[in-house]
Amino acid sequence: MKYFEVEIPQESAFIIPIGDIHLGDEKFTKSSEDKLMGYLKWVKERENAFIFLGGDVFNVASRNSKTSPFDTRVNEYEKAIEIFEPYKDKILFSLDGNHENRMLDEFGISPMQSFCRELKIPYAKWSAVLRVKVGKREDNRWNQNYFIYAHHTAGGGSSIGGKLNRVIKLREIVEGIDVYCGFHNHQLAAAPQDVFYPSMQEKGVKQRRIWYVDCGSYLEWNDSYAEKAMMSPVKLGSPRIRLDGKKEKHDVHISI
Repeated sequence: MKYFEVEIPQESAFIIPIGDIHLGDEKFTKSSEDKLMGYLKWVKERENAFIFLGGDVFNVASRNSKTSPFDTRVNEYEKAIEIFEPYKDKILFSLDGNHENRMLDEFGISPMQSFCRELKIPYAKWSAVLRVKVGKREDNRWNQNYFIYAHHTAGGGSSIGGKLNRVIKLREIVEGIDVYCGFHNHQLAAAPQDVFYPSMQEKGVKQRRIWYVDCGSYLEWNDSYAEKAMMSPVKLGSPRIRLDGKKEKHDVHISI
């Protein structure tokens, strides 16, 4: 697990988790790329917006994988550099997914690791905690601090609830997080949960809200492995996490 921080002095911050792109897969279509570029350009235009990559950016198809290398349309590595290099200053870190792990398991090196080295992006490997400081005050302190935990996740179910359960299990790894972000199952979904916790300062219990977020994908469904495996079509894209930076308001809003 890696730890990162980003300071965003504005009164709000936006974090866009992007993953499960599967560059090279024939189902990453022109329409898929246009949608991805829309998110990247949106972030580039805003000083208070950043992204992180959640794995399976690369497809890494082989003769032993469920996806065939004969369906690969482009050089995945070169395409990743082409897409993300103009936005590298906006990328906070990158994770490996199970598709990058194919190469890691076979040859001991991940294409994501090389990609991060070339673009000078922090490489987090399996998971990361991100601290987001929002709303800088005149005394150089911060109005709000938020914590995001990101993991590509493993396993899953076929229903939306079953997929979200994989994200909910991330709370068993690290506590005190505002937003748990999972990838891998290609679902785009978000669910809040209110929990109570003891407060030593107020000598009682307080209530806080946790968000569990499945972070979407960019593969079309028709004639894909998902159709073959009887998986439901999903909305393509990524969630947008808005973090309020006002002194009196610790608030997370998820747009999907």
